[in-house]
Amino acid sequence: MDGQDKRGTTRRRFVAAGGTLLAVAPRAGRAQARRRVVWWYEAATPADQRTLDRLLVQPFNQSQRDYELVMEYRGNALPNQLLVAVSAGEGPDIVLTSGPAWTQRFVAGNRLVALDRWADQFGWRDKFVPVMLNTAVFGGKLYALPKSYETQVLFYNRTLFEQRQWRAPRTGAELEAVAAAMIAANITPIAGGSSGQRFVNRQYLGVVFNTQAGPENVYRALRGEMPWNAPPFVDSVATLKSWWDKGWFGGQRYFSTTNQQAFSLMAAGRAGMAMQGSWAFQWVPDSFARTGQQLDWVPLPRLADSAPYPVFPLGIGANLAINAASRAQEGAALVLDRITDEAFIRAISPLWEGEWNLPLRALIPSGPAPEDNGSRSIDAMAARLRAETARAATTGAYGYTPWTFWPTRTDEFMKASMEEVWLGRMTPRQFCDQLDATFRQDMSEGLANMPPPRA
Repeated sequence: MDGQDKRGTTRRRFVAAGGTLLAVAPRAGRAQARRRVVWWYEAATPADQRTLDRLLVQPFNQSQRDYELVMEYRGNALPNQLLVAVSAGEGPDIVLTSGPAWTQRFVAGNRLVALDRWADQFGWRDKFVPVMLNTAVFGGKLYALPKSYETQVLFYNRTLFEQRQWRAPRTGAELEAVAAAMIAANITPIAGGSSGQRFVNRQYLGVVFNTQAGPENVYRALRGEMPWNAPPFVDSVATLKSWWDKGWFGGQRYFSTTNQQAFSLMAAGRAGMAMQGSWAFQWVPDSFARTGQQLDWVPLPRLADSAPYPVFPLGIGANLAINAASRAQEGAALVLDRITDEAFIRAISPLWEGEWNLPLRALIPSGPAPEDNGSRSIDAMAARLRAETARAATTGAYGYTPWTFWPTRTDEFMKASMEEVWLGRMTPRQFCDQLDATFRQDMSEGLANMPPPRA
């Protein structure tokens, strides 16, 4: 979810799915005799809650004699509630974390149970794309399943671009040119904001590290084989600083605008582009649908000739784990196994864009990359991005998102300190020096999880 990280309460589309999803056995016994499996969930609209109830909760409960799944919707306060409850040895049976960096916090405190025996029992390792499943392996043990894989791309207002006869940029030079044209037209080039969401800051660091320093250098640095204050990273942070100085983020308005509000500004033509994640598709009904303008996306521009193109930074937006304090661990494992069912994912993911993109091998398209057939429907664009991201994970055309691959302390440093660079209180070199020192400390304490070998 990088849940506090990216998403607020939004209206998503609800489309009735026909047919029977899963074979359901008749309910036996009294419901009160069964053991409850409690799952605290993040923000979800009433329509999305009904979708989840119809496709998951009801079928699971009707098939069970021993367990009953109970969903509790906690909204945007979920991450903090989990930190307090789980750290105290309490909380839900199923723990929905904001991705691997958050999962690591609970693993370090011995608050999650290792999933290896259920992974063997249910064949989970054969079901998931290895590079994505391995992001939740700590100390050689599997502690979580990836709920949603995601990536970052360049979204843009296609209507605005066509009116102005601009091309979606694919290189740093093209990005500079179109951004300069936007500034001249009093249009904010990059829609973004950190109001109540400082985590957004390090999303941009992920962009420049992958598209300028390049994923191979990021990989080496994550393994401790290259320092974070090496020139490719210092230069990348300097690029981000230059964007700020040119007004690409809208200046001080960035600090009083939320990420989702900024996306709405793009839908109104007041901003041109957004370096956002695939989760942004869920914001479209409340933004582009209202303005009647068209959204589109391209891969992030390549900012250095030495970097490959395209690169899809790979992220795990949410992890599903089992609370070590749970008294219904077997039931929780049965729920996790149910959501790895291919039929369930095929049914729910189109109804809840940006969510429920489990990286299952069976769902990865084979053959050549899908071509853009010109369809501007959100369904078609989201499906194309899901396919491109999944394929990138198996072909090596992927990069690394901070909330997935950086250790928690280092991730927190990046969230807070990028603003210091923008405001001139820290130079790019000073930022990278501290970034490297923080990462080295994480490594020395065994908190840095080595990324798996590149595909």
